[in-house]
Amino acid sequence: MNEKISKQIQMAAILLIIFAVMFELNNLMPLHRDDYDYSMIWKTGEHLNAFSDVFESTWRHYLLHGGRAFTVFCLSLFLWLGKFAFDVANALFFTALIVLIYLHARREIKFDEPKILAAAGLLAWLCLPHFGEVAIWKSGSTVYLWSAVPVALFLLPYNLILKNNNFGNSKIFAVGMFLLGIIAGCSVENLAITTLIISGAISFYFKKKNSAPLWTFAGMFGTLIGVIILLAAPGNFVRYDDQNAGKGILMHIGNQFAGNAEMCLFLLPLILLMICIFSNKKSDKKTFTAVMFALAAIFTVSYFNDSFITRNFHNFLVESVFPNFNPSVKFLERFKNFMEKSEEFIIYATLLAAFYSIIKKEIDTKNIIRLKDFRYSLILYALAIFNNFVMIAAPTFPARATFSSVVMILIASLAILRSPQVDRKISYGKFGQHLKISAIVISGFTLIAALVITSDIRRENDLRVEAVKLAAEKNESVITFLPIEIKNRALRHVFFADFDNNVTKEGLCEYYGIKDIKVVEPRK
Repeated sequence: MNEKISKQIQMAAILLIIFAVMFELNNLMPLHRDDYDYSMIWKTGEHLNAFSDVFESTWRHYLLHGGRAFTVFCLSLFLWLGKFAFDVANALFFTALIVLIYLHARREIKFDEPKILAAAGLLAWLCLPHFGEVAIWKSGSTVYLWSAVPVALFLLPYNLILKNNNFGNSKIFAVGMFLLGIIAGCSVENLAITTLIISGAISFYFKKKNSAPLWTFAGMFGTLIGVIILLAAPGNFVRYDDQNAGKGILMHIGNQFAGNAEMCLFLLPLILLMICIFSNKKSDKKTFTAVMFALAAIFTVSYFNDSFITRNFHNFLVESVFPNFNPSVKFLERFKNFMEKSEEFIIYATLLAAFYSIIKKEIDTKNIIRLKDFRYSLILYALAIFNNFVMIAAPTFPARATFSSVVMILIASLAILRSPQVDRKISYGKFGQHLKISAIVISGFTLIAALVITSDIRRENDLRVEAVKLAAEKNESVITFLPIEIKNRALRHVFFADFDNNVTKEGLCEYYGIKDIKVVEPRK
C-alpha cells in the first residue's frame, strides 16, 4: 500500500470516528427547551404535521421572532421528519465542518494530512464554546453549526482563489455561488456581516487586478440579499425591543468583554498548546508556579462543592458591605451572576499562569513571523475579533455566539500547526509523545464523561416524558417531579436543564397539552 492511499484511509477512518461519536451523542440527547416550540407551527400550539406546516412556521417565525430563515426552516423540517433523521443530519453537519476547517487551513483540495484533520476534530471538541449547546442540542446546533457549514463552504472558493486556484468563469458556478451566498447571508447576524465583508473585499481585490471571475461578485450579491433578508425581518424588531429594554451603550460594551473573555476560556487548550510550541526558555519561577497550582486546586474543590468560597464572599458583601451603598436590585442581580462565574475564570486563569511559568520566559516571536501562512493566520485572528465586535449591536452576547469566531481561530491555528518547523516539533521527540498522550487522555476522558452523563439524562428524560404523556391522556393539568439528581457543572459537552426551566416547561406543556410542570425538592 503506497503512502497516499494509506493517508486517505487514515483520513476516512478519522471522519468515520467523528461521525460515529457525534451520532451517538445526538442519539442520546433528548428533545429539550426550544425544540418543543419549534416542533409546533410557531406560536400556534399546532404540531407540525405536513411539509407545508414547516413553511408556515418559518414564515410566522420570520414575522414574529427573527430573520434566521434558513436555520429555522432546517430546524422545523428535521423536527417534523423525526429525531433519527435529525441525529444523522447533525452528525453529518459536524463532520462536514471538520472537513471544511481542514480545507481552509490546508488552502488546497487535498486529503493527505491526517494529523491536521485529527487536530481539527480534537480542537473543535475541546474549544468550541458550550459544545453541547451549539453542536448537539437541536435548536442550538441549527443556529450555529448549521450556519457555519454553508458559510465555510461558500467562503472556500474565495480562500482558494487567493492561493491561485482557478475556478474558471462558469455561469452555472456563479448561479450556485449566488444561491449559496443567500443562505450564507441568512445565517447568524455577526457571521453574515463578516461573510459579506470578506466576499466583497476579495471580489473588489480581483476586480482591481482586472481578473475577477463572475462567481466572486455573484456570491457577494447573493450574500447581500441574504443579509437584507436576515436583518429586515419584522421579528427582529419585536425581539430587539423586548431584549434591549433598559440597556444602554455601556451594557453593550460590557457584553463584549464578557463574551470575548468567556471565548478565551474555551480556547485555553489551544492557547496552552501554542505557548508550548513557541516557548524557547524554561522558567525558574517554581514558587509562583506552585502558588498558581495551589490556588487552582483550592478553587476547583470549591467549584465542585457549590462554590463555597465565592458564595460566602458574595453573601458577606451583600449582607455587610452593600447595605451602606444601597445598590439597586439590577446591580445585585448582575453582581450575583458575576460571582457565580468568577470561580471558573479564576481556575482557568491560575492554570494558564502556572503552565505559562513552567514552559517559558519569552515567546520566540521571530520564528512565529517566519512561519508559512503566518499572514493568513493573522488576518483570520483579526477577522475573529471583528466577528465578535459586530455583536456590539446585539442586546446580549452569550458565549455560544462566538462559535464562528472560534472556527476562524481554529483554522488560523491549524494553518500554523501544519508549518514544517511546527510539525516537526509536535510530531517527534518527547514533546510530540507527551502531546499525543495528553490529547488521548483529555479527549477520551471528556468523551466518556459526555456519553455517560448524556445517557443518564436521556433515561431520566424518557421516564418524565412518558409520565407527561400519561398525565395528558388522563386530563391531569399539573404533574410534579423530583429534581433530576444528575449534576453536570463543568462538562460543556452536555447541555440540559431540569423540567422546571421555563423554556422547557412552557414548550413541553403546550406540546403535550398540560397546564404546568413542577419540580419540588423531596421532604427531609
